[in-house]
Amino acid sequence: MKLLWFALSCLICSGISWSAPWVPPVRDGAWLQKGIQQQQRWSAHEKLSDEELSEATIVTAYVCAIVDLEKDLIHRAALLSEALESSKKKKKHLNVGLVEGMRKTVPILLPLAKGDFDTSSLSCDKAVGIVREYLDKYPEILDKDAESIVEKALIDAY
Repeated sequence: MKLLWFALSCLICSGISWSAPWVPPVRDGAWLQKGIQQQQRWSAHEKLSDEELSEATIVTAYVCAIVDLEKDLIHRAALLSEALESSKKKKKHLNVGLVEGMRKTVPILLPLAKGDFDTSSLSCDKAVGIVREYLDKYPEILDKDAESIVEKALIDAY
């Protein structure tokens, strides 16, 4: 009988935890700042807990992933521009409005394409430093989305 009650209580507990909704982690400026500070502490050879080290690594990887994504998007936009130019040289008939629309959307969708971001060899460490300086310069944005903060920091730097 005791075994039955134990099995029933385990089943109920697993059912409760199974039905609990997953809450996504908050990825804002405060999260970025905390992770960057932990990364700096780790670089200074301070002792970090496993959780702190994990969070520092995740923040660094997050910033690096956004930098890689921006570089890839800029590269794709450059390929599209080259394709449009080559089609003009070959006298292929393209809708002029469509071509002009594509040209106008690139700077809107990819603001980093305007500067020398693509030609720079931006390392992950340098990108994290740029974000850290941006957060120090604008502490009022700590409650904003992390992705937009990283992008704005890169735009500000380039």
